[in-house]
Amino acid sequence: MRKIRNQGIIRPKISTMPRNQSEASNQLELYKLITEKQRIKQELAFIEQRKVLLTKRLSTLQNQIDTTENNIKHLRDAESEVPPVARPKIFVETNTYRAFDIEY
Repeated sequence: MRKIRNQGIIRPKISTMPRNQSEASNQLELYKLITEKQRIKQELAFIEQRKVLLTKRLSTLQNQIDTTENNIKHLRDAESEVPPVARPKIFVETNTYRAFDIEY
């Protein structure tokens, strides 16, 4: 089973040390923001694909549930229409055996 993360706020990655304000540090910050944006877009696309698959599976399951319920209903109706079969009575006679003694 997949472990579900806490559904809190998505926090950006934090650098351990603040950088000096320069063009290079701003370029690095821009790169980090763009890569995070791409990652989030990919994750959203994956979630959309997963949603489509799950929706299809739900509709398939609902169709199977409906079919199974209809089969059960038809079987119940068929059982109620057929009269129960009379079982033949079996009589076992208990006095059919004779006892005798054997001497040696």
